[in-house]
Amino acid sequence: MNNLEALFNPKSVAIIGASPDAKKIGGRPLSYLQRYGFKGAIYPINPKYEEINGLTCYSDILQVPSPVDVAIIALPSQVVIKNLKMCALHGVKSVVIFSAGFGEIGEAGKQEQDKILQIAKEHNIRVLGPNCLGLFNVESGFYGTFSTILEEEKPLKSSIGFVSQSGAFGSHVFTLARKQNIGFSYFVATGNEADIDVADCIEFLATDPNTNVIACYIEGVQDGEKLIKAFQLARANQKPVVALKVGRTEVGMKAAMSHTGSIVGSDRVFDTIFSQNGVFRAETIDEFLDVTYAVSQLPPLQGNRVAVFTISGGVGILLADQLAQQQFKLPETPPMVKKQLQSILPIAGTQNPIDTTAQISYLPNLLEDFMEAVLSSGEYDATIVFLGFAGLKHDSIKGRIASLQKMRDRYPRIPQVSVTINSPESSQAFSEAGVFVLQDPTRAVTVLKAMKQFEEFKNAPTPRHIEKQDIDMTKLDTVLTEFGTKQFLQQFDLPITNEFLALTEEEAVINANKIGYPLVLKGMSPQILHKTDKGLVSLNIQSEEHVISEFRKLKKIIEDTADAAFEGVLIQEMLKGDYTELFVGSKKDPIFGQMVIVGLGGIYIEVLEDISMRKAPISSADAREMIAELKAGKVLEAFRGKPAKDIDELSQVIAKFSELIVSLDDDLLEADLNPIMVFSKGQGVKIADGLMTFAQQNKIAIN
Repeated sequence: MNNLEALFNPKSVAIIGASPDAKKIGGRPLSYLQRYGFKGAIYPINPKYEEINGLTCYSDILQVPSPVDVAIIALPSQVVIKNLKMCALHGVKSVVIFSAGFGEIGEAGKQEQDKILQIAKEHNIRVLGPNCLGLFNVESGFYGTFSTILEEEKPLKSSIGFVSQSGAFGSHVFTLARKQNIGFSYFVATGNEADIDVADCIEFLATDPNTNVIACYIEGVQDGEKLIKAFQLARANQKPVVALKVGRTEVGMKAAMSHTGSIVGSDRVFDTIFSQNGVFRAETIDEFLDVTYAVSQLPPLQGNRVAVFTISGGVGILLADQLAQQQFKLPETPPMVKKQLQSILPIAGTQNPIDTTAQISYLPNLLEDFMEAVLSSGEYDATIVFLGFAGLKHDSIKGRIASLQKMRDRYPRIPQVSVTINSPESSQAFSEAGVFVLQDPTRAVTVLKAMKQFEEFKNAPTPRHIEKQDIDMTKLDTVLTEFGTKQFLQQFDLPITNEFLALTEEEAVINANKIGYPLVLKGMSPQILHKTDKGLVSLNIQSEEHVISEFRKLKKIIEDTADAAFEGVLIQEMLKGDYTELFVGSKKDPIFGQMVIVGLGGIYIEVLEDISMRKAPISSADAREMIAELKAGKVLEAFRGKPAKDIDELSQVIAKFSELIVSLDDDLLEADLNPIMVFSKGQGVKIADGLMTFAQQNKIAIN
C-alpha cells in the first residue's frame, strides 16, 4: 500500500484558512462536509474566528487537541510552507494544498514546491497538490475540494474511481457524467503532483473495495515505472482502467508540458504502454465516459457474437459494418428462430441485424418476444438494441425499459447496450432501472470494442521480469559502428554475419580469402553512421584485386570527409538465398525506459513507418505478436509458392535482444540492427548491420 488511506478515507479533517463564507475557497469544503454528512471530526482553523458554523475554530493546527488525518491548506502560497511545517509538528498524516503559485509559474515556484516535497518526505506526510482542486469520497461524505461542481447537489455514488491531472478537466467530466446519471466512488485532481501523482491514486483505487473501474485523465508522467506498476496492480485485481491521455501532437505535447510541468513522452510509447498493460485509451470525452460507465454496469463480454435489434434497416447496416470492422461477428439467425420471429411479425427482417420495424411502437411485447427468441438460442454473446427516438416518447418509454430490464435479468451474462435519443426524464428512468443506454449507435460499437479488449487482456500472459546481466561497459566507445556493435552482440549469443575488420589492404585480402567470395566491403567510421548515403558499401566483391581497389576507395571517402576517423574496412560474407530484411532496434524513452521496436528493414522503415513496439523485456511469444502486427509481417509467411521465413528464430532473437537492452538500462540510448536477414524456416537469421549509441557519462560496469 502507498499509505493514502488517511487522505482518501479520513476520520478527521482540519481546514487551514476556513471561512464562514461558503463561496470562498476556505469555506466551500467546510460547507460541503457539513451539508453532505461527513461523520468524522471537522476542525476549522483561522485566527480571525473563535467559532465557524457551530464548530470551534482554532488559531493554528497546533491548537487542535486531537489527531488529524488530513489537513486542507486554503491559504496564499507565501504561507503554505509555514503551515505545512506546523502540520508536520502536529503529526498530520496527509495534506491537500489548494494554493497555486508553485511549479506551474516557473523556477522560483518550483523551488518552493521542492521544499514541500522535502518536508513531506522528512515527516512521512502525503501531500496532494499544490495547485489542486482536491478530492472527495462519496461513500464517506468526505469533500476536500473547493470545486463549484458540488454546490447544487450531492454527487451520485458508483464503483468508478476518477483521477485527473487537471482540476478543470475533471470538473467538466464530472458535470457531463452527472447529466448522464453517472456517479463516482472517488474524485481526485492531482494538480502539480509535488508528492502524490496519478500513479499513486490509481494504485490506491486498484485496492479500494468500493472501486471496480478506474478512469484517469493524463497529461504527462514523471515516473513511468510507477505508473506501469499501478496499471499492473489494477489488472491483478481485475479492475479495468480507462485512460484519456492528451498530448498526441507536438502542439498538444507542448501545451501539456506547460500545464502540468510533467515530462511528456512520445505518444506512440504511451499507446504501447497502455496496450501492454490492458488500459483502454479513449479518444474523446464521450468515449471516456461511455466505456467507463459500461464496464462498471455491464457483465464481462464472453465472446464476439453480436445480435442487433433495430427499428431502422439503415442503422442495422451501419452497425453491421462497424461491428465487422472491429472483428465482431453477426451470426445468422438460426432457422428455427427465424420461423418464430416471422410468426410474431411476418413483415420483420429476421436476418441479423434483426429489423423489428416501426411496429415496435404499436405492439408492446414485440421487442421482448423478439429478444427472448433470439437470445434463448445461446448463439450470441452481446446485443445492441436501437430504438431510434423512443426516449422522447414519455408515454411508451417505460414499457420499453421494462422489457429491456426483463431481458437483462433473464440473460445476466449477455451485455445489453440500448441506443435511443433521450430526454432528461427518460435518461433518469433508464438509470433508475439499471439499463445501460447510449444515444448514438456508433458509440455502442466502441463500448463493445473496449469490453472485448478488456476481456482479451484477462487471458494475456503477465509481463516478464528478468534478472539483469552484469555487463562491463568500461571499454566501449560512446558510438559503436557496425563492427563494434556486432562484436558486442556476439557475446550474448546473437547471430551476426561472418566478418573481419581490416586496417590494411593486406589484412583485407587475407580475411577475404578466409571468408570466401563473393563479399561485401564496408567502410567504418564512428562519424559516418549512414554508410550507404556516403557510398561506403560495396557489394559482390569477387577477387583479391577487387578487394584492394574497393578498400582504397572506401578509405579515401572516409579520409576526404571532414572530421571523420578511419576505423577500418569491414570484410563481410555476402549473404545468399531467399531472405527478408527486417529492422530490430531499441530506443530509451525518458519516462518508460527501454523500448524494443520491430519493423520492415532497409530504408523502408523511415518511409513507411510500419513498426511495432513493446516495453522491454518481452518473450518470444510477444515478439511473434509484434511481427504479426506489422503490415509487412505477411511477407514472412508462406505465399505464392514461397516458403515461410524463420519466424520462430527471429522471435527468439528479438526476445534475447530485449533482455540485453534491459540489462544495459540507462547506458544504452539507442540501438539499430538494420537489416536483420530472415531466411526460410529452419535456416535462421543473421544481423547484417548495426549501430549502438551509449550515454557518455556512464562508462562504468553495470552491477
